[in-house]
Amino acid sequence: MANERYDKELSVTNLWKLFQNGRAYQSAKKLTTKLPMFVRFYEGDQWPAPTKNTRNLPRPVVNITKMICRSKKSAILSTPVRIVYQSDSRGVAVEKFNRFSDYIQKELGQGTLDKKGIDDGVKKGSYFYHYYWDSEARGMHARMGGALRGEMIDPLDIFFEDPTEVDEQKQAWILIASRETVESVRAKCDADVDKDLIRSDEAENPYAQTEQEGSELVTVLTRYFRRGGEVFIEKATRSTVVNKPFPLTPDVHAARAALTGEEDAGNNALPDRAEQSGDSLRSDEARAYLYPIVVGNYEYREKCIYGLGEIEGIVPNQRAINFNVAMMLLSAQENGLGKYVVDKDALRGQVITNEPGQVLTDYSKGGNGIRRLQEPAMPSGPMQIVDTLTQLTRVVTGASEVMTGETLGASMSGAAIAQLQSQALQPVEELKNTFWSVKEKQGRVLAQFYKLYYLGAEFSYTEKNEVTGDEELHHDTFDSSEFASVDFDVVVEAVGGTHASVAGDINALDVALGNQAISLKTYFELYPESALSNRSQIMEVLGREEANVAATMQSRIDALTQQLAESEARVRAQEKTVEQVTSVIQENQRLRSIMATLYSEAAQKIKLANEQLSAAGSQIQETTSDARAMAQFIAGANEKPLGV
Repeated sequence: MANERYDKELSVTNLWKLFQNGRAYQSAKKLTTKLPMFVRFYEGDQWPAPTKNTRNLPRPVVNITKMICRSKKSAILSTPVRIVYQSDSRGVAVEKFNRFSDYIQKELGQGTLDKKGIDDGVKKGSYFYHYYWDSEARGMHARMGGALRGEMIDPLDIFFEDPTEVDEQKQAWILIASRETVESVRAKCDADVDKDLIRSDEAENPYAQTEQEGSELVTVLTRYFRRGGEVFIEKATRSTVVNKPFPLTPDVHAARAALTGEEDAGNNALPDRAEQSGDSLRSDEARAYLYPIVVGNYEYREKCIYGLGEIEGIVPNQRAINFNVAMMLLSAQENGLGKYVVDKDALRGQVITNEPGQVLTDYSKGGNGIRRLQEPAMPSGPMQIVDTLTQLTRVVTGASEVMTGETLGASMSGAAIAQLQSQALQPVEELKNTFWSVKEKQGRVLAQFYKLYYLGAEFSYTEKNEVTGDEELHHDTFDSSEFASVDFDVVVEAVGGTHASVAGDINALDVALGNQAISLKTYFELYPESALSNRSQIMEVLGREEANVAATMQSRIDALTQQLAESEARVRAQEKTVEQVTSVIQENQRLRSIMATLYSEAAQKIKLANEQLSAAGSQIQETTSDARAMAQFIAGANEKPLGV
């Protein structure tokens, strides 16, 4: 480039002409009018300025546009993804490359850029990542001072050589328009530039935003183009060149030539000419061949690099919904206070205020001079139209109650709800896959920066200890020379796992809970995050309930422990009584044994006495018989005469 003639005036004219041509194409596609309108509708600015005939018309906003856009955005971003580099080359520390990539993406805030990108895509149809080296940023130690940074470019601020070509890497050039402070642009311009030519100008912004009064801003045109396959950058304002073409690849000689010795004003929105210590890096193995710009489309527009957003087809329905609601409110407004027919002299200076309890005197002769008109009934047709339009809009946009997570039937199981959500999210899968494809392109651009700008960069990462299970902090050093000639395959993997098994997971959890194999808290701990929007609140409530139950159980245990101690004391007292009763029983048994012995001896003596009495009785009978006989003998002897 140093040996080639560079015409500053021609370059300025050319860049500004490219900018005007790009704006003209956007105007022909009506992007310059549509995109600002889409943003206004999303933000709730959905009514035109009031006129003489509409100054009393209510202007309600039932913002289904924002509801649908936010639902789609959350559905696309519901599964966190990670850029993963793969290589078939042996001996390449791919895992180190991936860890370093994760570290850098956290440093530059890639997650925030992705959210902003999808937000732009949903509203405006396209989102454009721009990565650049910022020499004023504070990052990790690299080849040169500064750090890799990224930003999102508005669709109306980026222009392409062929806007019908959707692959940004096939473009002959890409032009970015930005508003920067005059001071920062002067600090970054080439040494031979007349800085007085860099002066503030009027913004050509289709969004009609008013810049702060006193702001010294100038429109800067940054063009990326290729020469010999390598990416170069040039910058200019409307009146002068800021930087002659320089390579995106760090080059020590070009960097030294661009040094001006002036203090940098801190311009962090433009790619800086890389400065380094050491030899030039511009070899065949280390050159920038990819534009540092990644184009993403929400949905593809036919033969156009600018895509279609979600709001494109919602605006007419949104206007109709707002208008019908406004008509309902206008009817209530006009008929709410009521209208009166009053005969002449019936009021005599009284004022009808419609205050509650107001008393009016009717001074008319017939006493019927003040009459309230009967208001017409509130029409129900406009609200029915609103409900129908809202439902139809949600159906055609795929933002049904199932997808947005609204309350469904109370009798439906978790598995059934997950199945319905899975079916409702099928149209979103294509949008999500499109976003993942953009992430793959993003990975290739970032890899180019890693190889060109980082040498001996120290970084840290966390890894789980397989033994203890704890997260441990590790430190490592990234050396791009290890990967200079390595071609990486870029894939995007879901960090949270696949979402296709959500219904099956919920069904398994339902079965386990029904069989009382797990607790309710475990059930919600294992419940898929994508199917449950308020897990933290549920777990917090379950934790409080568990604490309350534990406290109640502890109080019951304390009461039972006290009862057990009292019972133990009673048992011990009863044991003493039992011991005393046992001794009495043993004494009774001994006495019974003695009594039994005495009874046996008495029985023997009684038996012997009876036997003796029986024997004595026999002897007495025998003696008695002998006595009788003797008596009879004597009596007979006495009756006979002597000598006979």
